[in-house]
Amino acid sequence: MRDWLKKLREKNEFSQEDMAEKLGVVQGYYSMIENGERQKKLDLSIAIKLSEILGVSVEYIVEQEKRKEEAV
Repeated sequence: MRDWLKKLREKNEFSQEDMAEKLGVVQGYYSMIENGERQKKLDLSIAIKLSEILGVSVEYIVEQEKRKEEAV
């Protein structure tokens, strides 16, 4: 699960539906991304789009993903 992604989404007051629309995917697909079910590692294109939508750097997203991997 990507708790960091959920927290950022909620901080920006976006629903999963909002995020899906902004990413150009269906809500179910976004939910799987957020829950770590669809992609164990984020694609760079998704990471870039997330950084733009959520107002953080791509480096921040990469660091969060790295921390998640190290915790496993």
